[in-house]
Amino acid sequence: MGLQSPKKGVEIEDLIVGTGDEATKDSVVAVSLREFLRRGDEVSPSPLFGTKHVIDLGRRECMAGLRYGIPGMRVGGIRQITISPHLAYGEAGIPGRIPANALLRCRVELLEIRQHSALLPQDWLPGKSMMISAPLGANGKQSDWQLSVHEDGTVWLTFAQGSRDNQQENKSWKQIPIRLEAVKSAELIREAINLPKEMPRDCVTWNSGVIDRKNCMVIEVRESGLTVLLIGVQESPAFRDSAFSRTVVQLTVPYFSADQAST
Repeated sequence: MGLQSPKKGVEIEDLIVGTGDEATKDSVVAVSLREFLRRGDEVSPSPLFGTKHVIDLGRRECMAGLRYGIPGMRVGGIRQITISPHLAYGEAGIPGRIPANALLRCRVELLEIRQHSALLPQDWLPGKSMMISAPLGANGKQSDWQLSVHEDGTVWLTFAQGSRDNQQENKSWKQIPIRLEAVKSAELIREAINLPKEMPRDCVTWNSGVIDRKNCMVIEVRESGLTVLLIGVQESPAFRDSAFSRTVVQLTVPYFSADQAST
């Protein structure tokens, strides 16, 4: 319902006007948030974190564009907020998700206004979720990537387009949804949890100080917001031959190959 400009660099459009309490600049809000690039590619946060976000609008804990764009919404409302790069993620972006200097279009649904910003168990996506990230190969032929897997079968692949020797700010990022049977997703997460027992020499805990992020796969599993597993897995013939590694390759490599063929 009409564009407004609460601050230069932020445009808002109410898609649905809510009927509940109104958010102010000091409110703590729970929202459902989806993020899109200018051309329409969705770059929403990984399913690892669910779709609900709790934001304290009175503190600088989220991008400035949301702090300026959410006040005035009422519970039950849905608003599109278009945010210029300097009020979003700026020159840094978010590696693996948001490219540098990206204009964002955010679709925000105001779910509730709260008294505190502490996350509740119901704020997390039910069930186990896993984030896998790694740079593929030391020769720069393939780029950094992240694979998010939820046990309900929801899978997102995010990877950088261009060679690894490019400057970070010159990279573009592609995010692709992949549908996987729920039973296979749950099995993949179970295999990840069992890796430290099956391959203790190849798996190191995150706080060990010996993870080489350039040559290892980082795996994190969460449930209800709690970390179940956080390890780095060093490349080895045994690991590459494991069922877990083979499945990850099957899910990711076809997209890398197709992307390289199109460039």
